[in-house]
Amino acid sequence: MNALPPARRLRVAILGGGFSGAAVAWHLARAPQSECLSISVIEPRPALGGGLAYSSEEPSHRVNVPAVRMSMAPDDPQHFARWLAGSGELEHDPDAIWKNGDAFPRRRVFGRYVAEHLAPYLGSGLVHHVEGSATRVTRDASGAGWTVHTSAGPVVADILVLAATHPRPGIPNALASLTEAPGFVADPYASAALSGIGPEASVLIVGSGLTSADMVAELDRRGHRGRILALSRRGLRSRGHPDIRGEPFGDFASAPATTALGLLKTIRASAG
Repeated sequence: MNALPPARRLRVAILGGGFSGAAVAWHLARAPQSECLSISVIEPRPALGGGLAYSSEEPSHRVNVPAVRMSMAPDDPQHFARWLAGSGELEHDPDAIWKNGDAFPRRRVFGRYVAEHLAPYLGSGLVHHVEGSATRVTRDASGAGWTVHTSAGPVVADILVLAATHPRPGIPNALASLTEAPGFVADPYASAALSGIGPEASVLIVGSGLTSADMVAELDRRGHRGRILALSRRGLRSRGHPDIRGEPFGDFASAPATTALGLLKTIRASAG
């Protein structure tokens, strides 16, 4: 009697290997019957877990949420905080501790936390890192699968997960004519983007959100003493988080509200 052929693994392709994509891969790899899966994470960076948000090497770029409220595990809110306490990072970064005792480590540290937890599954081969950029996605003729075309070759999948980030800051149309002007910084996150700014120079930052806060922090670390002006179309500056401890993970199981009244009821129910 001939043996039955082994069942084919369900192929999962995750587009993006920053926090979201790496976290999806981690949860799938830890799930029951994960041996039935073949998980590919498509990410051009050499390491998974950092992405655009958590790969910055600038020491002044920190997480903007306390460590106790960041976790890869919804059922374990202290997951990152415990790892951080045992990582040795805080001993080398006393400025990470705020006056109320909360820890705000450098963003790259959170990227390292994600990468370290995913590493065993990369080592076992359950998760595969496709180090390339996706250029397009096509549906199979049968409609039952997908092909992701990447700079490293095609990736065929039964299930496709979109975990791509937003692009880097772009130049507003109104400022496009200034692209080549001396002193104009188009991408503040580019390597050494602020290195040409003198310590006494006046700096205008277009925008007053989180990117603006990053730039002010970096200029301060560099010893900048000149005037810094942040331009906001609403006249507001970046504000801190309210001291409210809400549920950090949303409800993705229930059907979303489709009317304004339905949304209002959902908000009221969440607020108690």
